[in-house]
Formats: sequence, structure tokens, C-alpha cells
Amino acid sequence: MRSFRSFKPLSRLRWPPVRNYQRLLPEENQGILFLKPITPNDAFVSCTVFDKQGSVCAVSRKFPKWTFLQNHNLFPRDLRKIDATAVDVIPSIVVKPTCILINLLHIKAMILKDSVYVFDTSNSEAAVKLGVLMYDMESKLSSAAGTHSSQLYEHRALESILMNVITSLETDYKQHYAICGIILNDLEDEINRDKLRDLLIKSKNLSSFYKKALLVRDVLDELLDSDEDLAGMYLGEHKTENDNFADLEMLLETYYKQCDEYVQQSETLIQDIKSTEEIVNIILDANRNALMLFELKVTIYTLGFTIATLIPAFYGMNLKNFIEDSVWGFGSVVVFSVIGAAIVTRSNYRALRSVTKLTMMNNHTGISSAKHAAHAHNAVDREVATLPARWARGLRSIWRGSSYPVRKGKERDMIWKWLVDDKK
Repeated sequence: MRSFRSFKPLSRLRWPPVRNYQRLLPEENQGILFLKPITPNDAFVSCTVFDKQGSVCAVSRKFPKWTFLQNHNLFPRDLRKIDATAVDVIPSIVVKPTCILINLLHIKAMILKDSVYVFDTSNSEAAVKLGVLMYDMESKLSSAAGTHSSQLYEHRALESILMNVITSLETDYKQHYAICGIILNDLEDEINRDKLRDLLIKSKNLSSFYKKALLVRDVLDELLDSDEDLAGMYLGEHKTENDNFADLEMLLETYYKQCDEYVQQSETLIQDIKSTEEIVNIILDANRNALMLFELKVTIYTLGFTIATLIPAFYGMNLKNFIEDSVWGFGSVVVFSVIGAAIVTRSNYRALRSVTKLTMMNNHTGISSAKHAAHAHNAVDREVATLPARWARGLRSIWRGSSYPVRKGKERDMIWKWLVDDKK
């Protein structure tokens, strides 16, 4: 079991630090940190729009779905990736000729060469995280536009989204590590039913986080392996598969490694939990076996006392047994009772010892039977030669020589069958 003695419990992390962001954000744009979850609408899509300078053009603006699809050359099936419903969709980054559709965890966005659409959500927790994304994206896009950065607009927007996703994964992992670490540390001191139940619940949540991080890592891995998608992610410039994508590859590789780190750490924590569960099960099985063994011992002693009291019960019957007049009657009854109880108790203890003795061989109830003993003696005689067998072997060596091969019955039959088949 992995030790968590050196682990210091973390205080409950609050994600995101909205208060600090609120002080830094201008007053006219502080509302984007407090996006409210919307009610899904079948006729409209709701999103926040950023322009080329990184400024927020509209907050929770509604567009007709059909018009939105026509204006951006999208297909109706693409609505599943940007819809505001609470249904979880597998993370994906789809590269289109004129845009990039992103669906990663709580973020559903569409990146153009000169604008970004961040779609609203119906989940209150995701809405808070989207508020932080709005601030980060506005800061990154506007600062880069003012300094004339060489990085493309769509890549800056993509970096802001990936940064928010990795930050969310980091926060979730720290929470899982803190909670599971405390439970594992407590289980080292005491195995409690409530702690085992909590560990089971938290391990399910950790497994869900692991799958989520693994899907995000796979999306980035697929992008890095596809030169066609990498070329298509240059919306402001026309590039082919033979061009150099070093800047974009470095960007994706950086966040891929960070995501892979959380995948590996969560997998290690899951293995620690499984190891702890196995050790706990072994301890519980050992305790259960100890209780069963104690119960069997009590039963054996009870049977011995019953046998010891059976003979005096016969002796005390109101029937003539011709022992009452004997001087040795009482003593003989007591002696026979004690001897009978001792014999029964000893035989039962021997049977119990043979059952509880865990070995790879001869671990069954018929170990003391006559048939098993005969087979055991035959096996010993074959492997360990007795005195007559050694005399017979010596005489055979003198008569036929030491190099004469000793054929067993099965070997002779096999050679004879081979000779007969060869003659045919």
C-alpha cells in the first residue's frame, strides 16, 4: 500500500478565483465572469463573440440555427458539437475550411480567422469556468493585437482554450488526490466500513476524471498525427501538408504533455486504490478465516464435552447396570469419559489442521484416506528406491551391465507399436 504519511491535506480548492479576476477586469466587462446558464432552445444558439482586436462584441447573443449554419458553411450534424444541452459529447477538435470547431470538457467554441464564438452552456458550474475563459481570452487576444505578435489569431484563441482546459484538469486532479489521499491514509490506521464506501465512491469519480483526461489527450494526439488537420488550422494563411508547422506543433505538444501527465498521475492513483482494496480484502478474508477457525475450535471442544458427559449420562440412568456395586465403577466411568473426549477432540483437531494447512499439493479432505496413502507410498517407492529395489538394481547391473537400458512398460509398448507400424 502506497504511504500517504507525508501528504498534507489541501484546503478545498475553489475553481475559479473569480474575486481576483473581478478586481483586474474593467468595470464594463465584469459581467462576462458571471455568465448565467441558459435554457436550451431548439431554434437559436447562444454565444459570446470576440472580434479581431480581442474585445467582447456580444454576450449571450442568440443566432438562428439555420442562418448560423449557412453563414459559416456548417452542416446540421455540427450542431451536436456546439449545442448548449447538458448531454456530454466526446471531446473533439474538428478542422473546417473556414473555422475550427472545439468541444473540450465545458468549452464549446468556434474559431474563425478574425473572431471567436464561445457558446453558452446550461450547466451552472461550467458557466463559471466559461467566465474565466472569457477573461483569459480577452486578455490574450487584445494584448497580442496591441504588440503585433507573430502568432496567428486562431492559434492564440486555441491556446487560451487549451490553457483553460488544462487548468480545469489540474484543479480536478488536485481535488481527487487530496480526498483519495486522506482516505488511503486513514485506511492504513483503521479499516472502516464508511471509509471503504467513501473510497469506492471517490474511485468512481477518479475513474471518470481519468477517462475524461484520456479523451482530451487522444484528441491532441490525433491532431499531432494528422498533417492535413495541422495545415487546415492555419485559417489566415494557406498551407499544405508539406509545409512546416513547428509553431503549432510545439503549442499542441506542450499541452499534450501536460494532459498526459495528469493521465499518468490519475492512473497511478487508481492503481494505488486498487492495491489498497486488494490488501483490505486479503485482511478481511484473513479475519474471516480466523473467526471461522475459532468457531470450529469452540465446536470441537463442545463436542468433546458432549462425549465426556454421554457416558456418565448412561451411567446415571435409573436402570440396573451392575456397576453401582463395584468399587471401580465411578472411577472407570470418569476415566473412560475423559479418554473418549480426548480421542474425539484430538481426531477433530487433526482433521482441522489438515484442512487449514495451505499447500499447493495434498490440500484436500481425502488426504488421510487409505487410497491416498497407497498412492503416496507408490509414488515414494518410484522416486526413492528402497533396500530391495537397490539390491535388484545392483544385481541387474552385474548381470547385464550398467549401460543396459531399463525399459518401463509404457516405453516397451511404444517401441513395439513403432516396430509393428514400420513393418507395415
